[in-house]
Amino acid sequence: MRILPITILAITTLLWSCGGSETTTTDNDDSQSEVKYQIDTESVSLKWTAYKTTAKLGVGGEFGKINIKDYALADSPEGAIDEVTFSVPVSSLFTGNTDRDWKLVNLFFGVMDQTEFLTGTFHALEGDATSGKGVMDLTMNNKTCDLPYDYTIANDSMFISTKLNINEWNGQEALDSINEACYELHKGDDGVSKTWEEVDIKASVAIVKK
Repeated sequence: MRILPITILAITTLLWSCGGSETTTTDNDDSQSEVKYQIDTESVSLKWTAYKTTAKLGVGGEFGKINIKDYALADSPEGAIDEVTFSVPVSSLFTGNTDRDWKLVNLFFGVMDQTEFLTGTFHALEGDATSGKGVMDLTMNNKTCDLPYDYTIANDSMFISTKLNINEWNGQEALDSINEACYELHKGDDGVSKTWEEVDIKASVAIVKK
């Protein structure tokens, strides 16, 4: 006669146990949805390749200092770069050749108007957590232009690549200045000295979870 109450009690206990398990799972899902992403400002790398001679020989360099002014938490890895503002002192330019560095800082950037720093902001990303594209505004030679870029994300880092045309920033005077200073060095086998207006740029930054 006492079997029925005991059975009901056992079923009730089992149901409450199952209900508790479901509540725990829901809490874990909510926790996962709160993950945010942010760039690591100490990990920024900015490298470039300029070109000389009619054969378009590459000359590589980098900027050793990149100041990040604005950055915020984002809901996705690619969103971490959106609206990030940067300032790059041209004096931090480095190519491994001190004579070339001096010429670029003083006879190229130094010819430009108000170009102690290269400044800009990243905007308008289209893509996902693997790859995509965007646009930044870049100020150089006292002129601001849009600069499209492509990005990929791998190993918790974003890799950005773009091609810059100096003449879009009214840079012909600066190009003429550096070509004159490096006339013989920029001369190819055909005897023509040339400094190209295109510069390839590659940047990277680590993205951390918060």
